Amino acid sequence: MTAPAPVTGQIPAAPTASGSAALDAARPLRILLIEDNPSDARLTQERLRGSGITCDFAAALAEVTAPRLRAVDCALIDLGLPDASGLQALDRVRELAPDLPTVVLTGLDDEVTGLIALRAGAQDYLVKQRAEGYDIARAVRFAVARKHLQITADSQALHELDLTDDVIQQLYAIGLAMSSSRRRTAQTDPAMAERIAGHMLALQHVVQNIRDNTTSTGGRGRGDAGDGSAESTPPGGGP
Repeated sequence: MTAPAPVTGQIPAAPTASGSAALDAARPLRILLIEDNPSDARLTQERLRGSGITCDFAAALAEVTAPRLRAVDCALIDLGLPDASGLQALDRVRELAPDLPTVVLTGLDDEVTGLIALRAGAQDYLVKQRAEGYDIARAVRFAVARKHLQITADSQALHELDLTDDVIQQLYAIGLAMSSSRRRTAQTDPAMAERIAGHMLALQHVVQNIRDNTTSTGGRGRGDAGDGSAESTPPGGGP
């Protein structure tokens, strides 16, 4: 039987960007295994042999740095570290690398902590004593894929919110121009001024609908900040 490969602090592998992780399950991945027990770390490495996943290794939270996290696709975190208790290790990793997928390792009778870790931002958790190679590889790949989709969705939502703000800005400009036209024609062409007023009212309803839809989806336009900006006045709302 081949002896397990020794655990080292750095395992040669091409660095990859966690934020651009592809969904291809065959793509080689690199993880940072944060585990203080050398035997457990070697066992995890051995179980991952042939899975296309290689390990960097940290025996304590103090060894985890932002550069090391940038060089991996996922962090696999044992919650029983000598210099961290509870979810401190997870919180620290998320602080150093907010976009890095994380999977936590929890004890056999401590699945509640795993569920709490999910609420704290981990993509998945594994019961340490039950985690076979397939389970670890599957959890890591799913975590990377899930985080990639989340980042993509968040980016798209921000882009759509920016577009919404731009549209509202343009509609306000149109409303101001219509208000000026209405004032100019109020004396010379009352009928035209009345038609402009009707268009301004319709425009005001359009802007309000956009703002309501943005609010209902959790977005917030620049004009909603309550800072006294011009956007806080509906188009055509002036005299």
